[in-house]
Amino acid sequence: MPISHFFARPGIGPVRHLGSPDADTLLIVMGRNNYRQASSMIDRIIGVIHDRGIPVCWLETRTTRTFKLLDHRFEALVGPQVGALRRRWPALGWIVERLIKSMILLTRPDRWDYAVRPRKRAHVVAARDLCSYLDTLPARRIWCLAHSAGGIVTSLAGADPRITRLVCFGYPFRHPSQDEDPARTDHLARLDTPFLIIQGDRDPYGTAMDAGRYTLSGTIRILPVPGGHDYADLPGQDEAAVLSAILAFLDLAPDMAAGASAAPALGAAVGG
Repeated sequence: MPISHFFARPGIGPVRHLGSPDADTLLIVMGRNNYRQASSMIDRIIGVIHDRGIPVCWLETRTTRTFKLLDHRFEALVGPQVGALRRRWPALGWIVERLIKSMILLTRPDRWDYAVRPRKRAHVVAARDLCSYLDTLPARRIWCLAHSAGGIVTSLAGADPRITRLVCFGYPFRHPSQDEDPARTDHLARLDTPFLIIQGDRDPYGTAMDAGRYTLSGTIRILPVPGGHDYADLPGQDEAAVLSAILAFLDLAPDMAAGASAAPALGAAVGG
């Protein structure tokens, strides 16, 4: 069996979609690595965009799909038992979980790249996979809406001429428990694609004020909002203002019925 078989890796793939992916314009959604932390507010905004006639396709990176595979296999095998262990001895439970997931990974040679590739390269590979996936689509205009790490991937792919708009909730400028990583931000200085970043004023991955420490392209606008990194819910008027800003950024009609166009402005946007 050739060695390449063990490292064959399907890249980014669709999880679900609304509407036909064969449309001329398509909204690509890419979430955070922590797939369990979904945002109901982001889902509502995606629903409004779809109601404007824009098909939506949710994608997952290979890293996220590997996370899911390991989590699901672990839960099916010993999840309840190790869960009880972690409640009694958290550190020991954490070690046992990592050991078991490593053993599960050993049984899946097609996923060994997850362990051997430097994590800092994962975003670059995912961006390349995203561009390859776009080659399979007839859409001539792609909008990307991301959350957290998904924003690194979509902005790295932003040089692709088919991608005409980028939106991200909670761009992870820096990991709160790690040193600064230029791979997260260096490319933002060269980005030509219009990019709207909605950033919480308590986001541990960087606030709108923190973003001022980085060199950002003039095509990037940062909209400060109240909150942290989950973007689960905002006060009604703030959510309406965010929705209005995104619809305007995408050149879609504002939602008059929901009162978005009349919503008070949030903090002044930063950037071009």
